[in-house]
Amino acid sequence: MVRKVSCIDWRAAEEGFGHGASSARLMREHLRRMAVWVRELQKARPAPFFDVAQRDRWPFFDLAPYVEPSARPDGEAAAVLGAFLAEHASSPLTGRICRAALNWASLSPRSLAGFGDLPDPYEPLLLVFERSGAFWIENGFVDFAAHRVRLGSWEDHVAAEPLLSLDGAVLDAMDRA
Repeated sequence: MVRKVSCIDWRAAEEGFGHGASSARLMREHLRRMAVWVRELQKARPAPFFDVAQRDRWPFFDLAPYVEPSARPDGEAAAVLGAFLAEHASSPLTGRICRAALNWASLSPRSLAGFGDLPDPYEPLLLVFERSGAFWIENGFVDFAAHRVRLGSWEDHVAAEPLLSLDGAVLDAMDRA
């Protein structure tokens, strides 16, 4: 994960708007995946996992501790990622997302086994960064210049249609349409 994040052209990722349509669709896929994970985690716990008091964290939070509370990334990997992000990624939100993706990558297959085939929730967001999809959050929307995605609550996204392919050619076709 550290290698993947360090290969991103962060200047382009923070200034680029050339992939607005695909970035918006990838963001919707991230919201859907996070919502599905929240729903499944709430089913697995007697007390609510994600309640009204925590809505301010939606959707950019670290999901890994809720799946496996003892999971931690390798200390050296976390330090390398932190140093890299401090130098290359200007947004605190970007750093929070990348650290959450690293924590997710540290989960054991055993901890994920009880959740069937649920997808990696951070993969679509990392693709947004890799494809130079700059965005900002404003008035309850994720804004990609000419494309916007409503944040809403996790419940608003749980039944959304999944993005069937994260292939670059498919995403490029969305941008040309």
